[in-house]
Amino acid sequence: MSIMKTLVKIVIFCFVLTTFMGCGTPQKTDETYTITKIKAEKDGQTLFLMNRHGKIYTTIISFPNGNYFEANVGDVITLEVEEILDMDPPAIISKNIKVVNKN
Repeated sequence: MSIMKTLVKIVIFCFVLTTFMGCGTPQKTDETYTITKIKAEKDGQTLFLMNRHGKIYTTIISFPNGNYFEANVGDVITLEVEEILDMDPPAIISKNIKVVNKN
């Protein structure tokens, strides 16, 4: 249950962050991530991502965050990184997610 509370807090944090700090400059990168797992959440999904170096991250996509898209395990994506939260695994606050290779 505490994992669900943590994820809800992350979703709320993402919403507040994008609302009040939307003028910040995101980090543009050519880094690609493969979606390895998708976990359904109340207002969206948590995506588990692996970069090309094998490092695992998560990111939350949701309608309130404005970054929801139809994600599938195996899709390769790029995204603009707003912030990376020090969690296990690290959580990427992201926007402008683009599917590079659809599974």
